[in-house]
Amino acid sequence: MVAPLIWAGVALGGLYLGGKAMNEVGETVDGTAKLVKWATAGGALYVSYRALQSGGVLK
Repeated sequence: MVAPLIWAGVALGGLYLGGKAMNEVGETVDGTAKLVKWATAGGALYVSYRALQSGGVLK
């Protein structure tokens, strides 16, 4: 009789911790998206600079 109550507690604890972990993953994904956005912008700026430099516009 006690075993089902223990397993129910374990299941509820797992659901709670799983939900908390999903919130952490969501925040991490948002941070990663911002990092990728800025890395892409920086890469585009660098490629543009190198193209202008090789074209003789910049020294």
